[in-house]
Amino acid sequence: MTREEKIEFLSRYKEIDNTIDRKLDELSMWKARRLNITPTYSDMPKGGQQDDKIQSAVEKIMMLEQDIDATIDELEKTRIEIERAIDRVPDRAQRLLLLLKYIDRQNNYTWDKIAVEMNYTWRHIMRLHNLALDSLKTE
Repeated sequence: MTREEKIEFLSRYKEIDNTIDRKLDELSMWKARRLNITPTYSDMPKGGQQDDKIQSAVEKIMMLEQDIDATIDELEKTRIEIERAIDRVPDRAQRLLLLLKYIDRQNNYTWDKIAVEMNYTWRHIMRLHNLALDSLKTE
């Protein structure tokens, strides 16, 4: 596996996590829309147009929830695969660098932040990253 392929492999974690966030936002939007569907009352007989809107919103919500569940399952498998690969990197500093860059979402680490966090120069972090990628073995 080339360095570029390894970076792509490691980057999958955040990509899938971002996909889940987008889908959760869409789910929230559909739930809000469902709550905003208000019935209109009239003495004239009409078809079930209002029921169709509610049913359509509920169906969309159910489909999104199933899709989110499947994506979360994919994320869990990917997370385990990536964490196992990182755990097999022999050097502790290299493992930490990979975890900060590719797994940690709380702090959104840039190369500069990683250098400060690890108390290394930016240049050394880049060298360490290359060494970590060279040490990374995927299954």
